[in-house]
Amino acid sequence: MFELIKKVDRECGTPFYFVYPERFVNNLQSFRKAFTDIYPNFILSYSFKTNYTPPLLTLAKANNIYAEVVSTMEYNMAIQLGYPTDHIIFNGPVKSINDIDTATRNNSILQLDSAYEVALLLELQQKNPSRTISVGLRINMEIKNDSGESSIQAGLHESRFGFTSDLLKDIIPVLKKNNIKIISLHGHTTSSDRTVKNYQTIANRLLSVCKEFDLDDVQYLDVGGSFFGAAPEEIDVSRKPQYKDYAQGICDIMLSDSWFQAHKPYIVIEPGSAVVANVFELVTKIVQHKQVCGKNFVVADASQFQVRTFLSNNCPFCTFSENADEETITADIVGSTCMEVDKIATEVKLNHYSYGDYIVFKGVGAYRQNLTPLFINPQCPIIKQDSQGNPVIIRKRQNLNTILKHLGYEGF
Repeated sequence: MFELIKKVDRECGTPFYFVYPERFVNNLQSFRKAFTDIYPNFILSYSFKTNYTPPLLTLAKANNIYAEVVSTMEYNMAIQLGYPTDHIIFNGPVKSINDIDTATRNNSILQLDSAYEVALLLELQQKNPSRTISVGLRINMEIKNDSGESSIQAGLHESRFGFTSDLLKDIIPVLKKNNIKIISLHGHTTSSDRTVKNYQTIANRLLSVCKEFDLDDVQYLDVGGSFFGAAPEEIDVSRKPQYKDYAQGICDIMLSDSWFQAHKPYIVIEPGSAVVANVFELVTKIVQHKQVCGKNFVVADASQFQVRTFLSNNCPFCTFSENADEETITADIVGSTCMEVDKIATEVKLNHYSYGDYIVFKGVGAYRQNLTPLFINPQCPIIKQDSQGNPVIIRKRQNLNTILKHLGYEGF
């Protein structure tokens, strides 16, 4: 590994990402198998927003994985990558009338999120009343822990997404009256604890809506994403739910329900982090070690943006060095930007912290590539290994020309 890192550094410089496509495929296949071993009518749809790396998205398509998208940009990305239009699930809280028109004409699974989208859909239907339109509905969810407190992400008491019970009573009769079929219900709710119980709550709620409103056209019950899953080996996940635990818990609810047994819809999930988190590692080089008021800072040429979000825990890491072990210190690993809060890792122990030593951060595949801003530093390269173990560049480091083009400036 050390020789490979040095070789890539000579060719591309640091920082850079290593990507492991085989891990991605294995995660997708393992998650799908956990469900299909119990219930064959199952669809796994990969969350595009979690990581846009095109070779991974192409691998997902080749493995008959659907695309879960939440914007016009992501929908067009799926089309350009060759996804069949009926293998695209279009979610998200903001859709234009053109989005709704295009997705319904393409027989994509379009999940309406709010009353204004229903109004746009009715406007389209009124212009062409003979057209058959099929849509899904996102259902607003309440999920609670064993103490009765909300389990919604970030301690929120309510989710802002989807239709509440009162709204459903208003819009479902209108859709039926206008001959618009409801073929899908979507229950994605990001939780803070990601327990199996949350998904059972979602499954029960989706089934109750089907029965309360006689939704006999429903073909897809989509419980969403936000699962635990792919983690670096250094993280102990023995007490966390595994793919099979989610599959068993969701299927237990679905298969014990009489409506579900009568209609046999597809169970749909939309994992992102759960299948891509362990697929990327970031390599950064140490620039210097300095002490300020007795505190150790180790400066690296990456930034926090490329490794973790501001509120997340330290990522596991390892070091590579040609030097002998130094005295172990406790330090903050800080980034290359001029922001005081740019801390890649806090209060970690290091015995290699000299100029030219390398740190490899693991489990950085979820959101980091998509959320890293064009701020001070360019986007860094992504490297994979070929069958002989040689590095292959799948994304080059941005230069000034590509940055200006990315920003929409021409002629500079």
